[in-house]
Amino acid sequence: MFFLLTLSAAVGLAFGNILESIGLRAVNSLGALARNKFWLGGLFLSAVATLLYYAAMARYNISLVQPFMALNPALTAILGWKILGEKTSRKIAFAICLIFCGILIDGTLAGEASGGLRSGERLWLYAGAVLALLAVFCLVFRKPEIKDSLCAGAGFGLSAVFYKSISLEGLFPPPVDLRIFVFTVLYIAAFLCSQIGLRRGRALFVVPLSAAVGLIVPALGGIVVFGEPFPVQKVIVIALVFAGSILFVRDVRD
Repeated sequence: MFFLLTLSAAVGLAFGNILESIGLRAVNSLGALARNKFWLGGLFLSAVATLLYYAAMARYNISLVQPFMALNPALTAILGWKILGEKTSRKIAFAICLIFCGILIDGTLAGEASGGLRSGERLWLYAGAVLALLAVFCLVFRKPEIKDSLCAGAGFGLSAVFYKSISLEGLFPPPVDLRIFVFTVLYIAAFLCSQIGLRRGRALFVVPLSAAVGLIVPALGGIVVFGEPFPVQKVIVIALVFAGSILFVRDVRD
């Protein structure tokens, strides 16, 4: 079930990203976008894939699920090259190889013990630290393509951490909970940043970098906030994904 949920979610998101990118580039107004079949189809695929992703995250450790989602950017980069005719490079190809290596290693940890929320204070402190780092990186990297990707990735990643903390309380958490509000705001902001990035940037760059950041943030959050196991294999997985994201950034800056 773990592999079915994670792989289906990653593949669905990849094809959804490409369809959304095609639709966004074909229209010049919101009204036309709302009627575009490619964008609507991509949005539907992404929505279904996201539900599968959240189902996996509620059932398994977040630091275990997230590395498998790196298949999304790898497939998006390949599809962006083959379908959209976007240019690629040896650095991007090598970044994709690093991601696949991370997935293979992460698959060996599927049976690890479950974690739990250490404390509410850890959750809020971690979120504050991530947002502070995001502000610094946005000042360092001035290119819109990079900033869009970083904001989308950090937003999706943090929303995943908040969702995991909520899911630990069952299917029906308290209706008045600040975490639910923060999760909603972060997810909407991340979605808007990803759509803006796909509109004015390259899908094979925006999606892989945002997904890499969106993978690292919750993977580390699972360890810091939820006390999930942190064996050597997981260290290697996170390192591979981080290295891949750096290669994508350098590819744009060069």
